[in-house]
Amino acid sequence: MNSFLYILICTIGTIALNAFLKKKNYLINETGDLHQKFASKNKIPLTGGIFIFISSLFFFKFYQSLFFFYFLLILILGILSDLNTIKSAKKRIFFQFLIIFTFVFFSEIEIINTKIHILDNLLKHNSFKLIFLSFCILIVTNGSNFLDGLNTLNIGYHLAILIVIFNLDNLNVIEIYQFPISYFIIVLSVILILNFFDKIYLGDSGSYLIGFFTSVGLIYLYELNPNISPFFIVLLLWYPCYEILFSILRKNIMNKSPLHPDTKHLHQHIFFILKNKYKMKKLTSNLFSAILINLFNLLIFFSAATYVSNSQIQIIFIILNILLYTILYIKLHLIRYKKT
Repeated sequence: MNSFLYILICTIGTIALNAFLKKKNYLINETGDLHQKFASKNKIPLTGGIFIFISSLFFFKFYQSLFFFYFLLILILGILSDLNTIKSAKKRIFFQFLIIFTFVFFSEIEIINTKIHILDNLLKHNSFKLIFLSFCILIVTNGSNFLDGLNTLNIGYHLAILIVIFNLDNLNVIEIYQFPISYFIIVLSVILILNFFDKIYLGDSGSYLIGFFTSVGLIYLYELNPNISPFFIVLLLWYPCYEILFSILRKNIMNKSPLHPDTKHLHQHIFFILKNKYKMKKLTSNLFSAILINLFNLLIFFSAATYVSNSQIQIIFIILNILLYTILYIKLHLIRYKKT
């Protein structure tokens, strides 16, 4: 079957599924989460993960590998979270870690050279390697979910990563071999369009799947292309990783549980400023905030891709991004909560 015909069928099928779910008031965005007040008030089905998974049946051929089985487990966990069947954040993280840890164990995925001497020595020990890789994938998977507060933000960010990787392959800088990046770009592009027009949301299931796919995919690609700097991989994932780290630090400072969700992330600050200071409509502020962040990251990624093998330059890009994020966050936070 032609790939574009298949994607069209998946799209039509998902739209039909969404209509059914809205009618039954099932698996929609009214879960009571705080971040939902930044999105549409309409009933939007959380079927992004289902769309990604169904598409993978044709595009990614994961049914022939261990990856497909764990892709399914991540989807199920995400749906249970979207349905509030698993309400506890601690339980969700526990099940995520269990799934990811067993995946790392059975897949024998590994990182040999991080160009950090102490870490490389530790990675020679299987027990440390298992925990370290599981932790890295867990951070990206959860960090991806942290970005899922504005339309197109999470999808657009991961799409930017895949576009840069695809471009490097076309330039013969790296080899992606049989890894289905081009197909995943098509899938995410369709979801991006539907999400832009407020027709579908990723939900936890979609966010988990995207984070899991991207993190595991980049580890595999680094294995296959040891000529690139490991810090380039870190740079590609800097935003979701630093988002979750920064959130943990600021919540600890505020004596709040890191597992307690709030509406004080950078993208929510930007949304608030655009909506209240510049009087933009809610949906316009939502989309424009996501576009600004994703365009910035896309520019950074393409700039860094010019020096894909230079670790020093990649580290400079990472440090600059972290500094810019921190300074911008503090400034916007003060403006948002300025006492009148």
